[in-house]
Amino acid sequence: MEIKPRIGYIPFSYPDYPSDLVREFVEKSVDSIRGLGVSVVEARPVISLQDADAAISDLRGEEIDLIVANLVSWVEAPNVIAVLQEFKDKPVLLWSHTMFKRGDELLTLGPLPGAGVIRESLEEMGFRFWFVWGMPWEEEVMSRIRFYARVAHALKRLKRSRIGLLGYSSMGMYTATFDHVSLRSLIGPEIDHLDQYMITHLFERISDEEAGKVVEKMRKELDIGEGVSEDYLVKAAKMYLALKRIAEERRWDAFTVKCQYELSRYFGFAPCVPLSMLGDELPCSCEGDVPLIVSQLMLYLLTGSTTSYGDIHMIADDYLLVGACGFAPFSLAKGRPRIGRHTALYEGLLNMSVYREGRVTLARLAYDKERAYKMHIAAGRAVEPEPFHEVGCPPYPSMKVILDGDTRHFGQNMCSQHYAIAYDDVVEELEELCNLLNVRVVKS
Repeated sequence: MEIKPRIGYIPFSYPDYPSDLVREFVEKSVDSIRGLGVSVVEARPVISLQDADAAISDLRGEEIDLIVANLVSWVEAPNVIAVLQEFKDKPVLLWSHTMFKRGDELLTLGPLPGAGVIRESLEEMGFRFWFVWGMPWEEEVMSRIRFYARVAHALKRLKRSRIGLLGYSSMGMYTATFDHVSLRSLIGPEIDHLDQYMITHLFERISDEEAGKVVEKMRKELDIGEGVSEDYLVKAAKMYLALKRIAEERRWDAFTVKCQYELSRYFGFAPCVPLSMLGDELPCSCEGDVPLIVSQLMLYLLTGSTTSYGDIHMIADDYLLVGACGFAPFSLAKGRPRIGRHTALYEGLLNMSVYREGRVTLARLAYDKERAYKMHIAAGRAVEPEPFHEVGCPPYPSMKVILDGDTRHFGQNMCSQHYAIAYDDVVEELEELCNLLNVRVVKS
């Protein structure tokens, strides 16, 4: 997924400073922001209160993720607030220029003193904002602007997302349940709840010819394990197509399926392999765990890359052993993905691949005892684990995560067995997204 935030840029200044110098710094600021690969909607400069309406008009009605309020010089606070108050529903990045040189002279237009007034005012007025300072040619400043723009972009997309829920929480998992109204109003995604019957209904209407094209692709891209019949491959293809069709028709950005026990036993085919195929197209997971799929979606929106999840099977002194019972997006496999047949507990096929190595972020959304939201976050390095399997079962997709933090702290704060996985270190980005959502962060 391409991540291209859209920034609304508003320069603020003061009438007593040289207009040519102010214009020079505004142009350099806009050019530097455009160089970050973001879209920019530029408002006219606000020098006096009379300019506020024009700046508001320039941005009103535009699709904007983040407002960048750029203080080029000293400013009068009411002029800044008059504009920003109109966009209080959006995150604001307060960017103050600092000092510059002309020859051997160190000069200032007084922006940082002005920013001191504005920063505190925004805090007291309840704005959701960040503060950076520096000149437009400073790499660290541009890096922070890009960082905050990506977080703001993720927030907007999260608020507009639709998550599919087929069935509900599996096997009495309290931690997989959710408060629909609270989630929609405080976190953002809509949950579109359907019964698993929709899967079987469409499954039975997919032709063998249509499924055969998917089976052919599976044979080209996957290692097929012993005991995997042609009939099982066709069933996997039909379930994949059924789930894909539902997701497209319902305009889902992510979804989760209750597999146990309706599909895995009574229907006779667990969705592990179909979900492992779909996981490279949109975030998905199983066992009807809504806080988990919301966590996966948040990581996806921050990274633009495939996300997965795993159960926490072991907590050692310096690592976690993580893996789900048959699901992992195939693109995350180390080498050529391998599938096999469930031999106990479930019917159907499973992904048996080991995860590739790399930096990962683990995350889990949950509730505290007051039913407010919290997010447990950890990061580390995924490496190939010692082979293991559940008694009577084939090996699951798994990874050994050598944790950056304290594994004991992780264990004492486990929010469930399921944790979302992203191949990137986005702990800071996720923490900032949680701050925008008033979600308490627990870092291990």
